[in-house]
Amino acid sequence: MFQKGVVLKPLLTVTLGSLVLVACGGSDHEAALEITETTEAQTMSIILEKVDSIGVETGDPMYVFGAITDVEILSDGNIMVLDGSYANIRIFSPEGQHLSTIGSRGEGPGELSHPQSLFNWHDGTVGVIDPNSGGVQRFSREGEWIGLDLAISHNIPADPIVISDSEFVCFKARFDMEGETVYEVATIGLFPISLDPRISYWEKTLPWEPSNMGNLTLELFLTNYWTADPETGRVFICPFNEDEYRIQCFNPDGTSIGTISREHVPVVKTAEDIQEEKDFIVFTLGGNSDNNHGFNYDCDPWPNHLPVTGLFMGPRGNLWARRGGTEIPTFDIWDEDLEMAGTASIPSISGSGANWRMTFGSDFIVTWNENPDNFQKLYILKIR
Repeated sequence: MFQKGVVLKPLLTVTLGSLVLVACGGSDHEAALEITETTEAQTMSIILEKVDSIGVETGDPMYVFGAITDVEILSDGNIMVLDGSYANIRIFSPEGQHLSTIGSRGEGPGELSHPQSLFNWHDGTVGVIDPNSGGVQRFSREGEWIGLDLAISHNIPADPIVISDSEFVCFKARFDMEGETVYEVATIGLFPISLDPRISYWEKTLPWEPSNMGNLTLELFLTNYWTADPETGRVFICPFNEDEYRIQCFNPDGTSIGTISREHVPVVKTAEDIQEEKDFIVFTLGGNSDNNHGFNYDCDPWPNHLPVTGLFMGPRGNLWARRGGTEIPTFDIWDEDLEMAGTASIPSISGSGANWRMTFGSDFIVTWNENPDNFQKLYILKIR
């Protein structure tokens, strides 16, 4: 999923210069990524300034997004964007030019209905999870429909990261029955092209209660953060924890590499933060419930921001952990030895830091807000 290439060293003693960002389709100003000079006693500090963007509110339909549900960077550097509302995959150049579109809304072979996640297969083909269209469909990069890889209609794998020609790491839920009680079991595991994991790295079980769907979803699905390195297969997981900054690290075979931890001072949410979180969950779940009025999507968000609100694989095997409770998106960068390499922040973009997602290319970064104030767009951080 995330291509690597830029070396981030844990100690810098000279200024590395500026990294210019380029894109099209938006009206934002040109920006620079500034790496500040440090001493040997300090770690790297990266500031991401204003960026250009791909995406407009109205105009050329190839640049209007309905709901960005996933983004991948292909081996040739092009950007693959899955739009759940328009039910298609759009491919853009690193400079933001629209190149092609794969799929369209419909019920026939190769058509999409409710696409949710992408597979960036190592052989150059593209996969997309669409339970309403049968499951995991595969396309060539030219847009030719190859076929259905895996039939899925419910308990959908979430955010798959391809780590080999036939395996991926993802989050998946299932239901178990014990006596008369139904339990929902959340798993982060290594899956072949199958619904059952070959290796389970993390698992959590909670009673399934239709009257408590908002809180159940909040704890199981929306506050367990994870990522994987597509080249090494390493897996990093930060399960829900309101008080401790702890990231569990695994080899592909499930053995532990160790745990990343650091001091954390709790940050209390404002009333506005809590209400925004509640509204987002109710809206998201209600829009995907097929109007099931037996479910209660109301929830009670925790009073404090979580220590970690996102994990992303950066260049050269570095792990970027987004801190919770910051006014701007702020990241701790951990190197391959699980040591602190530096920090990064994006002071020029607005919206809750927890709503921002990122994908790294060999020489640029793509970020987008899942819950923007106005309309969705991609920000491209071009590294020279």
